Amino acid sequence: MMMHRIAQRSIIVVTIILSLILAVMPMSLAVAVWRPEWPLLVMIYWIIALPHRVNIGYAAVVGLAVDILLGSTLGFHAAAYALVAYPAAKYYQRIRNFSLSQQALLVAVLVFVARAIVYMFEHYLNNAPLMFYYFWPALSSAFFWLWVCPVLRKLRRRFQVT
Repeated sequence: MMMHRIAQRSIIVVTIILSLILAVMPMSLAVAVWRPEWPLLVMIYWIIALPHRVNIGYAAVVGLAVDILLGSTLGFHAAAYALVAYPAAKYYQRIRNFSLSQQALLVAVLVFVARAIVYMFEHYLNNAPLMFYYFWPALSSAFFWLWVCPVLRKLRRRFQVT
């Protein structure tokens, strides 16, 4: 019984670690501006799928890891991820009933809001300029949600993560 719980938690942690690796994986500049918010996608999935196990605190910790990995000011991504995780955690039952395309649109909005929060922090504290391509990851994240959600669902069912 105890080993089963450890295995279940390790699946969640492994998927989060893989998403963090994808977030910092080197790629060309032309493609990097379209890089989806992998950690946020994975967090949104686990919050919707297992809200009793993965919550806003997890999102803040993952956001802090993103801050460390990307070298941004500590707390920017943590705050953005926690603020975006709140509506996902609060309305998880409704979101589960959405079709996959409706969920993708919601993910686009959530990623857009997270990017806007990080930009506001960066702009007011570090005087960062707004580039026209800054919000493109919201579109690519919505596109990849159509792939990430079924893969994580299959993984969750395969390893019976509850």
